[in-house]
Amino acid sequence: MNQSFFLSNNCTYISSHRCSVKLVFWYERRNYIVTFPGDILHDQSINDNRHFIMIETATNTFFSYDINHSCKDEDDCARIFAEKTILEMTQRFMNISNVYFDLQRILNRKSNSSDDLVCFDANDSIRQCSVTGITGSCQIIDDLIKYKLHRRSCQRSTQQSSSINIYDSGNFAMMTVKCNRMLCNGPLTIEAVKKVLYRYNITDIYGRLPSNSSYLSVKFYLILLTLFLSFYFK
Repeated sequence: MNQSFFLSNNCTYISSHRCSVKLVFWYERRNYIVTFPGDILHDQSINDNRHFIMIETATNTFFSYDINHSCKDEDDCARIFAEKTILEMTQRFMNISNVYFDLQRILNRKSNSSDDLVCFDANDSIRQCSVTGITGSCQIIDDLIKYKLHRRSCQRSTQQSSSINIYDSGNFAMMTVKCNRMLCNGPLTIEAVKKVLYRYNITDIYGRLPSNSSYLSVKFYLILLTLFLSFYFK
């Protein structure tokens, strides 16, 4: 993924309330896609920065990283953001094969194991999820803001899946993990996944995508500083 980004001279400019860009990085294919949707996102957030990653480790493996950004601080701010972000993302070295291998050890059942699968449900009870002829995956959703499990369930589908999805918009962040090992949708699996993602510099130690976690840290620091100063100078 070492292609440079150049905006064609044939591109036309429009007048809009804000600029926006969507970047999709496909690590398996070693390429990326850039689109400038203009103001059609109808998002009220300004300087919005939403990140979404999908990692599938089952039969059809893939790894995608989406970034949606909108801004209005200067003309052409979306293009400037795209150029800077693409440069940063394409310079990140990542051994995809090792990422898949380490996650598969956590999420995937052994090839010679039974087709039976039991999972924890929303009430923390044990539930039969799949048997021979019926495919399912255990799922766990972790709230990365509140640091607690949001939901556990069995997800039935036509195709077996073991995957990690993370959506992070700064003030809202969730990690969804699907796995097909017995009773795998528990906190130990979440923590093991976070360690792998952190080891390969995909997330921070808490599972947050880097730019948004640092944004919150600065914001939290400023709040604490304001409270301290208001108390000190009373």
